Parts: sequence; structure tokens; C-alpha cells
Amino acid sequence: MWWAFSFTQAANEAVLNELDFDDERDFADVARGLIAPLPDNGVIRNSAGQIVWDLPAFSLVRGDAPATANPSLWRQSKLMKHAGLFQVTDRLFQVRNHDLANVTIVEGDDALVVIDTGTNTDCARAAMDLYFQHRPRKPVTAVIYTHTHIDHYGGVLGIVSPEDVAAGKVSIIAPGDDFDRLALGENVICGNVMARRSTHPFGELLADCATGMIGDGIGLATASHVTIGYLPPTDIVHRTGEQRTLAGLTFVFQMAPDTEAPEEFHIFIPELKALTCAENANHTLHNIQTLRGARTRDAAGFARYLDEAIELFGTAAEVYYGPHTWPVWGNADVVAFLESQRDTYKYLHDQTLRLANHGLTPVEIAEQLRLPDSLGRAWWNRGYHGTVNHNVKAVYAKELGWYDGNPAHLHPLPPAESACRYVELAGGADKLLAHGRKAMEAGDYRWVAELAGHAVFADPADQKARDLQADAFEQLGYQAEGPQWRNIYLSAARELRYGVDRSAGEQTASTETIKAMPLEVFLDYLAVRLNGPDAIGHDLAINLTLTDLPDPYSITIGNGVLHARKRHTKNADLELTLTRPQLIAGVLSPGTLDTAINDASITAHGDIGALHTLIGLLDTFDPYFELLSSNAAATSHGSPRS
Repeated sequence: MWWAFSFTQAANEAVLNELDFDDERDFADVARGLIAPLPDNGVIRNSAGQIVWDLPAFSLVRGDAPATANPSLWRQSKLMKHAGLFQVTDRLFQVRNHDLANVTIVEGDDALVVIDTGTNTDCARAAMDLYFQHRPRKPVTAVIYTHTHIDHYGGVLGIVSPEDVAAGKVSIIAPGDDFDRLALGENVICGNVMARRSTHPFGELLADCATGMIGDGIGLATASHVTIGYLPPTDIVHRTGEQRTLAGLTFVFQMAPDTEAPEEFHIFIPELKALTCAENANHTLHNIQTLRGARTRDAAGFARYLDEAIELFGTAAEVYYGPHTWPVWGNADVVAFLESQRDTYKYLHDQTLRLANHGLTPVEIAEQLRLPDSLGRAWWNRGYHGTVNHNVKAVYAKELGWYDGNPAHLHPLPPAESACRYVELAGGADKLLAHGRKAMEAGDYRWVAELAGHAVFADPADQKARDLQADAFEQLGYQAEGPQWRNIYLSAARELRYGVDRSAGEQTASTETIKAMPLEVFLDYLAVRLNGPDAIGHDLAINLTLTDLPDPYSITIGNGVLHARKRHTKNADLELTLTRPQLIAGVLSPGTLDTAINDASITAHGDIGALHTLIGLLDTFDPYFELLSSNAAATSHGSPRS
């Protein structure tokens, strides 16, 4: 449905009256310091000539918002179109909107420090090329990952080479002892479900148009045809107050774990009076729970560490810059921005728990809770990434878990079975859909989506039900201020009409990412892939001697569970001597293990059948599973492995 119904038009017109669209300060700030726009009109290609980044696709985002877009989201997307090389302050530069995340470059006397790398090699290389076209060419002496998300480390190979890092010419600085495990594990262990779900919130399935993708809130687009890299940290920051002298400048670190990422830190450069709180402060409300799926975050932690940042650096900071969106200048404005963001997260946390203590359920709290105008009407607290609604539910889940205290929700029927009973109760699918069409005419789109959703789960082949639910989703998407909500609704509508696009989506659990995993994380990944029901009755043990690692390892299977331990076990069925890359490559491509054993590049003693049994018990996940109807039938007796 390619037009906005009257109810959607009215909802979007109400936004124009709710918010101060005459406030143009952000448009001045987003353009401030521009040195040069992106070359080639913002088109970045990889070595094969494929388009990796396509800024011109968003040329439609101009002028007033169409009826099919929330005016607040349209405004944010117009701001995010400002792309190029910017000078933030003396010695500090950013390349923005060449990728989902910014690359920040700090100039020392004789070298550069790069803070965050963006998502992929080609966009990061394009950022550095643009910088060097306009600034003196100096070597990069350090790369800083502010936190464990892929859009902040994935472009590292476009900035520095593994050889220079290995030679000690470049340090890779990151927070926390578990950076490798948390960065790579998130994208692999749950990588299949995250990647599938991500196709919806990030608009990967949608056309760039007024009825489709108009931005991601903290960026414009999701890159395609990308190469994602990773280099492990060589210098770990453990404690608040630690400093590093890099390129002649002082970098002071403030630890902020379990906030926007499990490992994250803030950075203050005293000589430049420049502060970043990474993704804990942006020109948007952030996610307490990502819609792609990740560990639930601590809203109180956001507030606590932002408050600490104000205490530590608030009197000195003259500019705030982040890995997304644009900077804030002037001490008073920097402090006001940080205080406002701090209080927003604290309000969400505290008021959610207040209402929970009154007995309200997560859904009831999300329907009721609104930010005070002093916070909610501030553009930087609007829901361009997280939303008040789904953040409230995340706070509840973080503090109290999924169960809301109502036994009817404790052990509900599976969705497909429940849906069939609702359809029967309504007198059949036709009668249920008739109710849905009546609600559609009344603009009650959430109820339409629920009613039609029962019909879809009861009979996924019922195209009338699918089309009606798609109609409702499209109107909800056109009204949504949050770009991820918009993209989710519109992507779901597309799949309901046309089926799952099996050519779309970037897999975070890529071969390159898996090969970069620390061995412990890779073995955790194997445990998740083990088909427990099929593994019952198989008892085996394999000892691993890794010639490139100092410690021995063992893998055992029993009771349908895989255990990996940093020691050999007694009475192993098989002893393997090999390298970590050989092990990982062999599990990913089993034939290479047999070849390597036959040519003696891997030494094997014992029953090689134990290895074949192990690999045969590992599931292969379908990256295109259904999101809008049940997948339960495929896993009712274990899971398919191919």
C-alpha cells in the first residue's frame, strides 16, 4: 500500500504541532566545520566496482516530509545527509556519513590517532583517503575501539595493516579484558538470528524511497558488498583514570561497562578539551534493548556513567563529539546535552520500576510512560534509535525478567496453536479478517495487525490474511518516528506480500569473523551449534594440542552437552595436534581436516571417527528463517543441519 491513509496523515500532522520545527540549531551544527564533501557524490565502491555506500540514494530526503513519513524522522534524516570531512576543533577531525558510524582522526605532531573505524574496510579506506587529500599525511600510531560493536572496529583493515600492528608500529587500544570475546562472540554465537532480524530494523530489504527506507536515525544506510575486518587489541584499558600519551597528546579514559555495549569507555583529551562518551550520548535516545537482538543494557548505568563524565570532565570540556551524529560545542551546551541525556535514561529506569512496583505490566508501563517535556521535546532525546516504548520493556526485562506475574503468561500455548484457536473462536479466518477490515477502516492498525497475525500464524499460506496484516504494518510504519520501527513494519509488509528475500542480508557470522575468534569463543560457538537431542547417547572426548597457543584444550560430549576445557582429559578418543586456524578451518570445511591429517600437517592419534561424529552433530542455521510465522515444525525433533 503506497499511500498514507487519513488516520496516518492526521497522526503525522500532529507531530508538526507537538515539536519545535522552527528550531534550526542542529542544521547549523551539522554543517559546521565542513572541509570537503564525500567524493563521487558520496558513492563508495569496493575493488570489484560494487557499490558499498550510496549516499545519492537519499537525495529524496529534502523539503517537507511526505505523508508516508513521520516529520520528526524526516528531519533527522535530512540532518544525517550532511556527509564529508569536518574539523571539529583544533587537531580533531571526523569523516561522517560515509558509513553507519563516524571515523574520528586526532592529529599529533608526527602521527595520527584514529578513534573508531566504521563498519567495513572500503568505507574506512575512503574516509582516510578523503582526510589525506586535505590534511598532512602522517602515520597512524594508534587505533582506539571505544566499544565492542562491529561498526566501531569492522573497518580497521582500511586504516592500518596487520603487519604494522604485529611489528608494534600501531597499537590497538580497547576497554576491558573480555573485548575479543564480547565483540566477536556476539556476532557469531547468536549471529544467525541477529543477522536475520537485522534485515528488518536496518531496512536492508526496502527501497530508498518515501514509502521505504529513509534512514537509520544514527546514519543513513546499511552498507552492502562489505568486507569486515578485525584486529585484536594490543593495549587494554582497565580502570577509570588510566592515561595514554599518543602522538604527543594525552588520552584520559573513563570505563563505562555494561552500558551501550558490554565493554565501553569514554575518552577526554585535555589539550583539545574534547570529550566523547562513545555511544552513551548521541543526538538520539539509544536502545536499552536492540531490536536486532543483543544483551539487554543497563539504563541506570547509562545515567551513572554520564553523571561521572560530567563530574570528571564537565568543567573542562569545550566540545563533545561522538561516533554517530554530530558534535556539540561550548562548555555550557556540552554539559546541558550530557545532563539531558543522563536524566532521560534515569527517568526511564526509575519510572519504569516505580510503575512496576504499582503492579503494572511491561506493556502497560510502555503505553503510559512519557518523558517530561523538558526531556522529551529535546531533539537529541527523540526515538531515532531506541524508543521510550521498547526501552521501557527492556528496563523491566533487565530488572525483573520476562515474566510479568500473570500466570496466564507463564505457560502460554505456542503461537501457531494459539492462533488456530483464535481463528476457530472467531468463526473461521474469513470472519476474523472481516473484523480486521472493519478495524482497518477505523484506523485501528495495531488491532488489525494482531487479528490478521493470528490468521497468518494459523495458515501461513492465507494470502488474504497476509495482505491485510501488511496493510496495517505499512500504515504503522508511515507513522513511526523511530526509523527501526518504520523499517521493521515496512520490511514485514514486504515479506508478507512477496515472501522472504533469500538474497538479502549481511551475515555477521562470516568466515572471516569466525576465523578471528579467540579459541574459547569458537568453542562456545560449537556448543551452541551442537544438536542436543541428536547428541544424546554420544559420549566422546577429543584432546587438542594447539601448536600456536600455550595451553592444551579438550572437547567432550555427554548428556547432549559440549564442554570445552583448557586442559586435556583422560581417556580421550582422539588426540589432535594442529594450529588454531587449522581447527577452525577444519570445522568450517570438514574435508580440509581429513586432507591435513592424511598429509600429516595435522597429527591425529586415536579414533578419527570421533571428530566426524562431532562435526556431524553440529547444526547449520538457515539465515532466512520466517519472522512472521512459526519455525517450530523444523525443530520439533532436533534441528536440521543443512
